[in-house]
Amino acid sequence: MTDFGAADRELAVAHWGEHANGGGDRLAWELARVFEDAPFYVGWRDESIEPADIEAEQLIQDRLLNRALEQGGLARQLAHLVGWQLASPLREYDILVTSGNEPLFYVAPTEQTWVAYIHHTNRRQSDQITEIESARFPRLQLLVYYAIRVLFDHNTHRPDLYVVNSELVKRRVERYWGVPSEKIRVVYPPVDTHKYNPTDEETEEYYVTLSRLDWHKDIDGIVRAFNELEQRLLVAGDGPERERLERMAGDNVEFLGFVDEAEKQRLLSGAKAFVFNGRDEDFGIAPVEALAAGTPLLGVKEGMTQFQVVDGKNGYRHTRTGETGPSLTETIRRFEKEGVDWSASEIATFADRFSVDAFHDSMRDAVDTAVSNADITPSWYEQYESDN
Repeated sequence: MTDFGAADRELAVAHWGEHANGGGDRLAWELARVFEDAPFYVGWRDESIEPADIEAEQLIQDRLLNRALEQGGLARQLAHLVGWQLASPLREYDILVTSGNEPLFYVAPTEQTWVAYIHHTNRRQSDQITEIESARFPRLQLLVYYAIRVLFDHNTHRPDLYVVNSELVKRRVERYWGVPSEKIRVVYPPVDTHKYNPTDEETEEYYVTLSRLDWHKDIDGIVRAFNELEQRLLVAGDGPERERLERMAGDNVEFLGFVDEAEKQRLLSGAKAFVFNGRDEDFGIAPVEALAAGTPLLGVKEGMTQFQVVDGKNGYRHTRTGETGPSLTETIRRFEKEGVDWSASEIATFADRFSVDAFHDSMRDAVDTAVSNADITPSWYEQYESDN
């Protein structure tokens, strides 16, 4: 039972915007379910991607700002910067839970308790800044990145409590935003682990990877590894890299495109192992879904992925080309020879720490903690209040 410090406190949930039906949107919708009686606001609303049980209210109503939100890119970012600062409807609530980075431009009333869930620290301007080396005008890009950091530096100390999706992101929030450790709580994203069952499908003769086919998922490395092997690889997902990846893939690699939830569950449950190669991943939901299906994980030794793999027990870790350690090709060969120590049910049990239920409990506790820490009642006032 959640207390929130007082029975009459009103809470609202606000998400930066429904733009992609991605992991951030799904987490925000789950926040709306955690606090099911609270109103749910979004900077930009897209009813076509909202689940049937979710009803959002668009926060940014200005006609000019809405046109900028539709355009995307820098125009969208500027619209969020302007639109979130006042966000007048949010100021009516005692407690505010936000999702995403854009709400950090919001200026909260003095007595409002604010809990901010974020997924990253604007990675191109922080831990991935070396990607600038491939830019056409790197010096100009660095100036833009500096301006973005300055803008965020004025906003990153306003929430009462940050909630982040992994210990890795907690470290980045401390380093790049200067937020003290005690103001940051790790709550793993909600994964529908109960949807997966190790007994759903018989294990078949294929490996699988599932993600958006974009550069930072580094599907290239997976395809190259399987080009050296005879094992069959199924690639589920779509994205800008698909055509190029198909051209470089051997006959043992098959591209499935987008798959629905039922097909995803079947693929994950029936695979020999799930292969994941995302670059310094903040969290990684697809690997956890594979573990929930009782499927071993062959993951890269970096980011949060390295901690989702317990080497030799529920999978194996590999390193990228040029780094010290086993390559993905070598790891697959080892897996073929040795398998893993844990049974499918033991692998699935490991994934329970990332469940929806765990998310609900942790978020309620985070809000309770923030409310308690933000209490401005003078200590001497309590004695007078208790006399009445």
